[in-house]
Amino acid sequence: MRAVVDTNVLLAGLRSRSGASHQLLRLLSQRRWILILSNTLLTEYQEILHREQALLPYTHQEIERLLDGLCSRSEKRRLRTSWWPVLDDADDEMMVHLAVESRADYLVTHNVRHFTASQSAWNLRRDTA
Repeated sequence: MRAVVDTNVLLAGLRSRSGASHQLLRLLSQRRWILILSNTLLTEYQEILHREQALLPYTHQEIERLLDGLCSRSEKRRLRTSWWPVLDDADDEMMVHLAVESRADYLVTHNVRHFTASQSAWNLRRDTA
């Protein structure tokens, strides 16, 4: 299984050891699935985790080591194709672009309603596969 993970899922999984988000990260550490990353998404992870560091049980140095670990367990993608925006939020847009172009199995988020407009792009990707 290959997936793009929204920053809100990563943050939730690191804030609490209970819940589905943490379970997802635990399964990633066991290499039970593959995280798909781009430079843009990794930069967003880094920015948000450091900004929210006071809410996390990690120091800034531990956050950097954690991000290094995510990179070592991920499939790195460079987005190549032109992309027509389908969402209102540019941060969400980049995740849809990555999921569609990489042919991810899933885009995991807590904000499902933000991604409804992306369904047609997702279906188009599946239809042309």
